[in-house]
Amino acid sequence: MNRRVGFQLGLVALALTAFGGHAMAATSCNTGPTALLGAQGPPLSGTVTGGVVVNAGAFCVIVGANISGGLRVNPGAVLFVCGSTINGGITTNGAAQLIFGAEELPFCEGNFINGAVNISNTAGGDAFPNGPPSIAVENSTLNGGVHLSGNQGHIAVAFNTIAGGLFCSNNAFELADEGHPSLITGKVTCQFGDFGGDGD
Repeated sequence: MNRRVGFQLGLVALALTAFGGHAMAATSCNTGPTALLGAQGPPLSGTVTGGVVVNAGAFCVIVGANISGGLRVNPGAVLFVCGSTINGGITTNGAAQLIFGAEELPFCEGNFINGAVNISNTAGGDAFPNGPPSIAVENSTLNGGVHLSGNQGHIAVAFNTIAGGLFCSNNAFELADEGHPSLITGKVTCQFGDFGGDGD
């Protein structure tokens, strides 16, 4: 009797250990550009656990989401994040365009981002002519340092509250604040100018 109970408890413990050892898979986001207008392919929203990944070449629109586990963007992807909370930080490398809140898009409100933001090697072309720049980080609260490196397009960092510093290296252009400087706590190594300025 005791041996049977011990065996059953051992199986339960083994199952819990195996289940607990596997991280929850990240949610893949590829809504398509029509999600910007609320058309076919609605934006990613609601509560998302385990993080979000935007795979190479995908177009992801996130609106009104609460994400835990961070956000990763792979080469060639386009990402719009509006009115959302991201816990776990953001890492992007080689994206085509990244928009986190945007003055140019009135429906795209700012975000709350908890964790470091690392944006590198973003492409030089702006996906929408006369629209937002290659990278926009605007109207948001960021609790963690923001690192911008090796980006080839225009970058707007405006009207944010940033705790943890703002760091730039080897970007093609100076940053623009669009007349709305951010409140930054921590070291700042970026230069601000306009979209015609030299890199930093």
